[in-house]
Amino acid sequence: MAFDFDHTIINDNSDIVARNMLNSPIPDSVAKLYRTDGWTSYMQNIFELLKSDGFSPLQVQSAIKKIPHAPGMDTLLKNLHQRGDTEIIIISDSNSVFISDWLENASVDHIVNKTFTNPAFFDDSGLLNINMFHEQDWCNLSTKNLCKGHILQSYIEERAQNGVNFDCVGYVGDGHNDLCPCLKLSATDLAFPRKDYTLAKTISKDDFEHKIEAKVHIWESGQDIWDIINKHLPPNE
Repeated sequence: MAFDFDHTIINDNSDIVARNMLNSPIPDSVAKLYRTDGWTSYMQNIFELLKSDGFSPLQVQSAIKKIPHAPGMDTLLKNLHQRGDTEIIIISDSNSVFISDWLENASVDHIVNKTFTNPAFFDDSGLLNINMFHEQDWCNLSTKNLCKGHILQSYIEERAQNGVNFDCVGYVGDGHNDLCPCLKLSATDLAFPRKDYTLAKTISKDDFEHKIEAKVHIWESGQDIWDIINKHLPPNE
């Protein structure tokens, strides 16, 4: 099972939560970065503004830890872990500090086998630094810093080389950048777009030009996903 993080595991966007902490207005020069240099560069400047506003690493981390999980998602993660036959990974355009802090605070960090996201760290001055996960030019569905489909496919291939072959791959997400990994799924796999979010709306369009081979199931809560998984692939007795 592969999960997005923002608006999927958590019920908000971690970057936006951090940005909304700012006391001072965002300069036009920074606001334009999103469309010119990309989201990662934009967020680096947001983190610099947060530091200039006097916010400490602990204050930023505390705000992220307080983000609630999406409905039923904590139970879903724990149920998947208890199955004993499921690997759980996260593929997210957030950053490693936000995700690791949130998972640890929610006591589910031991459940996630691996996280693929933009690496980040607080330096000695208290500034949160973020780098691109990779710089890609092969996928026009994805941002230049993160092709989730490539990451998912590479992980599956790597596990196969280590003798682990999955009977079924499930992908859970909400946004446009979750479309690419859904298109990498096969007919025996499961795609879970969140109801009323961009991914579900895109897939449901009559003129949608791509074909998702996996079985698509819209979800509103983790319980919806859990029910489908057990129906599709009953737990081992």
